[in-house]
Amino acid sequence: MATVKPNFLIAGASKAGTTSLHDYLGQHPDVFMSTFKEPNYFVPGYAYDNWEDYLALFADARGESAVGESSTGYLYCEESPAWIKSVLGCVKIIFILRNPARRAASLYWWMVREGYENAATFDKALELESSRMKSPTFRTTCPQFYPDYLYYATGLYSEQVRRYLETFGEENIRIYIFEEFAKDPHAVCRDIFGFLGVDPDFEPTIAIHNEARIPASARLQYWLRNRARRYLWFLPSALRRKFLLQLMALNTSRGSTPSHDPIVEGRLLERYCEDIRRLEQLLNRDLSLWVDNQAIGSPRSNPAYVPLH
Repeated sequence: MATVKPNFLIAGASKAGTTSLHDYLGQHPDVFMSTFKEPNYFVPGYAYDNWEDYLALFADARGESAVGESSTGYLYCEESPAWIKSVLGCVKIIFILRNPARRAASLYWWMVREGYENAATFDKALELESSRMKSPTFRTTCPQFYPDYLYYATGLYSEQVRRYLETFGEENIRIYIFEEFAKDPHAVCRDIFGFLGVDPDFEPTIAIHNEARIPASARLQYWLRNRARRYLWFLPSALRRKFLLQLMALNTSRGSTPSHDPIVEGRLLERYCEDIRRLEQLLNRDLSLWVDNQAIGSPRSNPAYVPLH
């Protein structure tokens, strides 16, 4: 049998509905999505780093015309676009972009839920970002993918998107806005199916994925993820992992839905205004929905932002 390689990628952004989109596209009878999401093969030193293991993700494809995977690390990683093209050719690229302040907050809460973040508040995590970026030690010892701690920097979309447009050309890229995808996922899927050359009239079953939730104790969650295993050395590794994951799930189930801080997010959004404007010019579309009252939950206070007309 011929080796199957992906001919399209969902390449970001993180915490912008890519898990849902991965599921919806995979329901189409003529689309094959890798069962493992986030292989991130084209990100140096992260997740899958063996080519044969990566190809094995697509071994179960049975003649589907569209074969894809989802790795949100590709958007931020500078090396990814050229590397992808050199290996896979001019594949089709799909992005979903979200209000960057909301996305950053959502990423922080996910990191807390998964036990990777020990900053007590989102505001504190933003404060730590600069020192974390300057620290080679943090880069190599942090318990999760290093860019996931760059809550602000990974939301500077304009240059990240530009790299892909210059590498693959506009005709091979589709960019969607999360807030519009959330309102009408069928419309977005219909457009993507057409982009991929499969039946656009197929309607996937819509469901909620990765619902936001924080653990009852964030400190306990971090300890369970990063420290507890040393005290359970006497258990076989598989059993130890299963036990700790069950404890983390219990801690999460007793938690609550995170509440957004409109002051922190509003201040963060002001920092993004210039980049949002550059992104508008790059995409030739109005992104004022990211800075209106509904998008952030507080009155507009962004004099640096001038909407595209």
